[in-house]
Amino acid sequence: MKGLSSIYADFICRTSYEKLSPEVVEQAKQRILDLVGVSLAGYKLTEFPRLVVSYLASLGGTPEATIFVTKKKLPAINAAMANGVCAHALDMDDGHRFAALHPGAVVIPASIAAAEMIGASTRDLIAGVVVGYEVMIRIGMAINPSSLGRGFHTTGTVGTFGAAASSANIMKLSYDETVGALGLAGLQGSGILQVNHDVEGAKVKPINPAKAAMSGLFSSILAREGCRGPVNVLEGEDGFLRATADEVRKELLTRRLGEEFEIKNVYNKLYAACRHAHASMDAVFEACGTEVNPGEIRKLSIKTYPAAVRLAGITHPSTPSAARFSIPFSVALILTKKDAGADKYCDETIGDPDIQKLADKVELSADSKWEKLYPEKRGATATITDVGNRVYSAEVGLPRGEPENPASEKEIHNKFLANTTLVVTKEHAERLANIIKNLENVSLKEFTGLL
Repeated sequence: MKGLSSIYADFICRTSYEKLSPEVVEQAKQRILDLVGVSLAGYKLTEFPRLVVSYLASLGGTPEATIFVTKKKLPAINAAMANGVCAHALDMDDGHRFAALHPGAVVIPASIAAAEMIGASTRDLIAGVVVGYEVMIRIGMAINPSSLGRGFHTTGTVGTFGAAASSANIMKLSYDETVGALGLAGLQGSGILQVNHDVEGAKVKPINPAKAAMSGLFSSILAREGCRGPVNVLEGEDGFLRATADEVRKELLTRRLGEEFEIKNVYNKLYAACRHAHASMDAVFEACGTEVNPGEIRKLSIKTYPAAVRLAGITHPSTPSAARFSIPFSVALILTKKDAGADKYCDETIGDPDIQKLADKVELSADSKWEKLYPEKRGATATITDVGNRVYSAEVGLPRGEPENPASEKEIHNKFLANTTLVVTKEHAERLANIIKNLENVSLKEFTGLL
């Protein structure tokens, strides 16, 4: 019986652009568009990515792949890490509800770096992205919610497999090399969710997907040079699955692999906050977002699922990074500003006494109803009482951007423009968007030249 790495290697080696459906190709391009936008804004708006990029750039080295924004080229593994940090800095990158991870922030930086390193085509890049999403998401689905409950940051722990899969596909590794790359990747996955619980942790959370992107690509490079990791790195007696989860749904690892693609089931974020805050934000806005003056709110109750309270329950955040993991602040922000985009989590809003006063009124609690429905639903109930004792309420089962409650193409495009124009002109942003939307018909150099 074939091991899991062997089954994945078969899938990775046989998957090419020509075998992908138009729907899957379009989804991959949309994922790249979204990730590039949040990466540019992440570099512009947050300090940690700039520190990491500056340090890695100072090291120099063989100019193999582009760092977004800077136009500098670094060794591919360093470029993957630099761009991975930028991609997750705003917590506005895509995710997958059942895998409990952010695939784009890992897979796309690794894929672009691998493609530039070997001079691959943009069609190869698209196929690599699809493959990386598939492997990463399937492993995440199999180990969650158990792994999340144990405190693992799945984006970091599982991300190495996604980055290794995508880069192995792009680099055209052989079957044996690909098995070896997955084995090496499994040895390097890391990340714990303590980053969500305090101010300093929230600042550096992007290091987990960044290291996963770097490590996965490094694994493929080492495998190409003849190195091999353990063959049964996933299912072995002391393998990844046993180490990271108490319960594993093994059927999800391979069921209809190559026939159904999980890249179609990722969510888009329309707010620059932890996903666990989004249902609460949608619910309060639906309840009274345009009807009530925030200053006239007397009481605001949020009931949601326990994981949301645990992972996005920071009170009195003092930095934009911490505010992204604060449901009280985020609902106060959306009610006050009618927007929670990348530039709204900033020192100005952190210091806004009206927002802070409203956040202090939020009563956040876990609710058994939403607990039972999680993770099929990531819901919240909002009840708002104003100074006249009028009550407004709404509940949201799935926030906007989920496959069942999708964001429109216009919303995704507008998000890209809002993020990208923080760094470049609108004309440049529109050119870049058009290049990505037609990615399979342009050269890799045309694409990376606009980053």
